[in-house]
Amino acid sequence: MIRITVSIRLTSLQVEDYYRGRIRWVIANAPDGRTVQLPFKVLHPFISKDGIDGMFIITTDQKHKFQAIDRLPTKPRQNLDAEA
Repeated sequence: MIRITVSIRLTSLQVEDYYRGRIRWVIANAPDGRTVQLPFKVLHPFISKDGIDGMFIITTDQKHKFQAIDRLPTKPRQNLDAEA
């Protein structure tokens, strides 16, 4: 299996374009320079009212055929206004 970590950020308007049939694919760049093209439909579980935003691990077989996508856990944001 091949695993590639990518960051995906799509606005709610970009997600809406998918539902209107304007886009079918998402292209994401990995920090190591690799490029991944995914069918938008694999991102359905990650859509929120704000769109899609997160770090994901894409898993493919040895022939680069899509197998799975998983969201990496996000780090809790620190409250910078809180007193130490």
